[in-house]
Amino acid sequence: MAVAEICLFPLGTGSPSVGGYLEPVMDVIRKSGLKHRVCPMGTVVEGSVEEILELVKACHEAILKAGAERVIISLRIDDRTDKPLTIEGKMRV
Repeated sequence: MAVAEICLFPLGTGSPSVGGYLEPVMDVIRKSGLKHRVCPMGTVVEGSVEEILELVKACHEAILKAGAERVIISLRIDDRTDKPLTIEGKMRV
């Protein structure tokens, strides 16, 4: 199990407001069935590396379909093999 932070930045929108471009992305994330947590600057998801990469691809397609002319994607993946990894576990101090 891996935990990843995904951030998509639509460019070429003609406006500083990007909510309309990100709502279809959030629909894709919600429908993925992966455990996720929306944060102010990105979304954290939990799943296999393969599931996460498939999700990023679907998010990329969704934001372009929403009309973004360009998209920058930031992806950080934490994948451990020595013990279970969860969103909650990473939140503990």
